[in-house]
Amino acid sequence: MRKKKRKITIKTIVNIDLKKITNEIYLPLYKNQSRYLILYGGAGSGKSWYAAEKILIRIIKEEKHRVLIVRKVARTLRRSVFQLFQDLIIKWGLENYFVINKSDMDIKYYNGNRLYFAGVDDPEKLKSIEGITSMWIEEATELSLDDFNEIDRRLRGKTKNYKQVILTYNPILKKNWTFLRFFTDMSEEDLKDITKLRTTYKDNDFIKNDYAYMKLLEGYTGNMRTVYTLGEYGQLENAIYTNWRMIPDSEFPTTDEPIYGLDFGYIAQQACVKVQVDMEKRKIYLHEMFYKTRYTTKMFAEEMEGTGIETKRVIADSEAPDKIVELNDEYGYNYIEGANKGKGSVVAGIDFINQFEILITESSQNIKKEIEGYERKKDRDGIAKEEPNKGVDHLMDAFRYVLYTIFYTEGMPYFFVND
Repeated sequence: MRKKKRKITIKTIVNIDLKKITNEIYLPLYKNQSRYLILYGGAGSGKSWYAAEKILIRIIKEEKHRVLIVRKVARTLRRSVFQLFQDLIIKWGLENYFVINKSDMDIKYYNGNRLYFAGVDDPEKLKSIEGITSMWIEEATELSLDDFNEIDRRLRGKTKNYKQVILTYNPILKKNWTFLRFFTDMSEEDLKDITKLRTTYKDNDFIKNDYAYMKLLEGYTGNMRTVYTLGEYGQLENAIYTNWRMIPDSEFPTTDEPIYGLDFGYIAQQACVKVQVDMEKRKIYLHEMFYKTRYTTKMFAEEMEGTGIETKRVIADSEAPDKIVELNDEYGYNYIEGANKGKGSVVAGIDFINQFEILITESSQNIKKEIEGYERKKDRDGIAKEEPNKGVDHLMDAFRYVLYTIFYTEGMPYFFVND
């Protein structure tokens, strides 16, 4: 007689104690079946880790799943949540039960359950994925309400298991669609389908010994503190840059001599931005190149290989001269120079930039996030000062280095963009 095949479950293939792998605050949500599970709050609160853990456990325990994981820009998925799932699979010892397709970015479990990863900027791939049973929208504030509604409509029809849309994000501003959609004018009927949880780094037991990171978060001020430290929706009162808009990546000028701004970091983000300036039309074009934490100069050099940056002019934070020397001498950049800095340079650079329109490519979501939260300090009486609040401003610093050093200090443009 043919033996009946034993069903493999989470308990039989891996010995997981949820209390050991999950922060206590998230534990009750493993049983949550709300249509919308809103996980918002500060930096370092473990939101994304929990979302990945819950989805992976559902993939193992349940059947007939096609889970869609979405961000605004497809390329940002590869080194964020796609990598996070791979890390979890290895950490839990499940490599033999999954097939990971790195080129197409999808993950298949042995029983046919699948994880699909797609960006809103890749509508053809989104359309090709049928039979979605649940979703995770990472960095949901990057999307528009129209983006969300279009994706939400994909989750319809009967499914064997409950359907759920998980949203994870930092609540950057109250004017963002997430606040308007899930926190205003909620009827009793609406609330039945929504579970909301706000968390901060203090809810994350796995970073309690990372004193440098916690010190960084506690050092934020103004709107950045509200959002990234306290995990609350921000209210920007004294925005530094208001004359900016997003443009398609294809509209970024293609001249031979772009300039790159580089802001060093390790615990904080190390940020690199590509800059083009049209002096005649008073336009600044920005494209995000790099935005990483805990990266050494060696890792940065390797990351930038093949991008063309190694042959261009780079204006870097001059307060890290040893890193500039290392990149130039050991990794052969030779074009990296320190930014002109000094007393009053930040305010002068900001005032100069405010004479331009700032055009940000659609894929540069971290530039968008920073510029949305970039505001002026207040004095004791609540009056706005000229200086910016310090916080998540690494790309803001990086492109200011270029504008102040090349266009303001030197008194003449280094290049022009001609339409």
